[in-house]
Amino acid sequence: MKTFTFLVCLLALLAVGSVARAQAPAATTVAAAPPALITNKMETPAAHNEALKLRLDLNPVTNALTVRTDATGPTRIEVNGIDGRPVITRDVLLAGESAVVLSVANLPRGAYIVKCVAGERRGMKRVILGQ
Repeated sequence: MKTFTFLVCLLALLAVGSVARAQAPAATTVAAAPPALITNKMETPAAHNEALKLRLDLNPVTNALTVRTDATGPTRIEVNGIDGRPVITRDVLLAGESAVVLSVANLPRGAYIVKCVAGERRGMKRVILGQ
């Protein structure tokens, strides 16, 4: 009995829906364009020609890491481990082509990323610390 009642209600809803669609005034339908994918709306980032020039002397490094950069003004130099965490951080005031010497004798052997940030300018290099 419950199944029969359910089917009767379902047929009644279908009949009412089709009658309502038949009586609805014909509206002008404009074919809507399908929504664009997110990748279509993404813009390519503008090339940043003002990247910070960064040079490391002697790669692989043993005791002292010499970082040369063209930054001017306050600059942060970070040596990050393979996990991305800073191991050494130095805030220095540079003037043009400058060199900063960092002691890395206490760090374990392995790969590190040297990152320099001066205002909006950034530069990164990979360095190997060996013996």
